[in-house]
Amino acid sequence: MTTHGRYAASDGSFAQSTSNAATRGLVLIAVAVLIGFFLLWQGGVGGDSSPEITAADDASADADADDTASGGSDDAPVDDASGDADGDEPAVDDETTDTTDTTPVTPTTRPLGEVKVAVANGVGVSGLAGQQSELLKTAGFVTIAVNAKQNTELSAVYYVDGYALEAEAVALELGATGAVLRPATTPDDLVADPTQIEDFHIFVVLGSDRVLG
Repeated sequence: MTTHGRYAASDGSFAQSTSNAATRGLVLIAVAVLIGFFLLWQGGVGGDSSPEITAADDASADADADDTASGGSDDAPVDDASGDADGDEPAVDDETTDTTDTTPVTPTTRPLGEVKVAVANGVGVSGLAGQQSELLKTAGFVTIAVNAKQNTELSAVYYVDGYALEAEAVALELGATGAVLRPATTPDDLVADPTQIEDFHIFVVLGSDRVLG
C-alpha cells in the first residue's frame, strides 16, 4: 500500500494548485513591468524631448531680440546731457551766458533832451552836417545842422562851461573819444551864422579828417 504525503492528493489537485499560483505570479510580474514601463515613459525617459528644446530655443531667441531692440546689455549708457557719470557739470556755452552789456555808457549829468548841439559842416560835403545831426537827434539830443565859418582839417567838439560830460557823450555817439573835446571860448567864431546857435551848449565841427564822420 502506497503512503501519500500529508498534503498530497491522489487526484492531482496539488499540482494543479501549484501551476495556477505560478501563472498568477507571472501575470502580476508582467503587469508590474508594464506599469513600470508606462510610468518611465510618462516621466520623459521614452518620450520626445524636442518640445523642451524648442521652448529653450524660443526663450533664447526672445532674449536676443530684446537685447537687439534695447541696444544690448553691454551698450554704453545714453548721455542725457545732465552731466558726466562721474559728477562733472555739463559744459556751459560762454556765448549764451555772457550777459555783459557792451553798450557805451553815456557820461552825462543832464537829460539829453535838454542838451542843444550844433553840428557845423567844415568839409564842404553837402549833407554831411545834416547826417550827423540826425544821428545825434536819434540818440536824444536837440540838434541843428549849420555851416562852419571856414573849412577845417581837424574835427572837434566844443562845449560851454559845465557841459564837458555831455560833450564827451556827443563825441562817443559820433565814434570819437575825449581827445576831440575843446572848451568853446568863442562859439560865434565856429559857425557862419552865429544867430543859429544862440543858447546852444555844444558845437561839433566836422573836419576833413573825418574823425567825427
